[in-house]
Amino acid sequence: MKFLSRRTTLGFAVAAALLTPVIVAVVSPRIEQARRKLYPPHNYSEAIVCDHPFLTLQGHTRRVNKTAFSPDGALIASAGGDGDATVKIWDSHTGSVRFTLTGHDRGVYNLAFSPDGNKLASAGHDHTVRLWDVATGKLLRTIGGLEIHVKGVVFSPNGQRIVTGDGDGVKSWDAETGRALLSFHGGHDGVRALAYSPDGTRLAAARDDWTVRVWDADSGQELLTFKGHHERVWGVAFSPDGKRIASASLDHSAKIWDAESGREIVTFTGHIEKVHSVAFSPDGKWVASCGADGAVRIWDAANARELMVFKGQAAPAFSPDGKRLATADTSNTVQVWKLAE
Repeated sequence: MKFLSRRTTLGFAVAAALLTPVIVAVVSPRIEQARRKLYPPHNYSEAIVCDHPFLTLQGHTRRVNKTAFSPDGALIASAGGDGDATVKIWDSHTGSVRFTLTGHDRGVYNLAFSPDGNKLASAGHDHTVRLWDVATGKLLRTIGGLEIHVKGVVFSPNGQRIVTGDGDGVKSWDAETGRALLSFHGGHDGVRALAYSPDGTRLAAARDDWTVRVWDADSGQELLTFKGHHERVWGVAFSPDGKRIASASLDHSAKIWDAESGREIVTFTGHIEKVHSVAFSPDGKWVASCGADGAVRIWDAANARELMVFKGQAAPAFSPDGKRLATADTSNTVQVWKLAE
């Protein structure tokens, strides 16, 4: 066997050292391009990482699917998932439990306070919507006989109707009697979330057919279909002025649309997993989103800049004055955060 001389070996080492940066310089941009395609860049350096809630609400035994502030901001309602199946009403300032509402046989997916704050509607996996008296915690009535578990529930702005969304479509009910009023047509793909326009004239739905649909709330006539997501849409919200609609999709993005024309205005691409829900702040300047990446993110609604991130959180809800945020923690608790003094 012929051994290389020490000088020759050193020469190869020097050559390799000189060539290595060239190889890295060629390959690295391709790797970076692939990485950015999988994980779109977002402004981590600019976003404030929030990890100190001022209040923790403990009591649920399984994950919390939904949080909601009462219209006056005094109460927070939370929905327990499968294995818990309770609704809890908390004092939003002290964290004490006012009521634990039982009756659903399986997990509770969604919640909505009536506009006057006197009633709370809960939508469950047991194919029912239950209406509760907020002052006493008593069950007022049950809307049953729904074909599939109910994912969406919302009150009309005047409080006279409750609208539900499930795998069979969208239906409205008389809030006092529970009588069925109207079915909204436009395909049979599942509905995951609902939102009323502030003036009560339009209803928007997040749908499994990758679209957001908007109907005339009184007639049920379809007005617009927003197409632009590349996976199922699970969250929807009207802006406080009714001019924009936000959506959250399993395609890892959230979007804002012009509510009149259906034109896409801006896309939020910071989540690296499915996005489940979306909410506007009361002044319409911020958007909160949450996803399977285990984070709630708050964005500037105008330019999609990420402002704040809450790790290990889901199910965001702004207080009516916009100074607090409620989220569901991975430890089965509800966290309350101060956004402003």
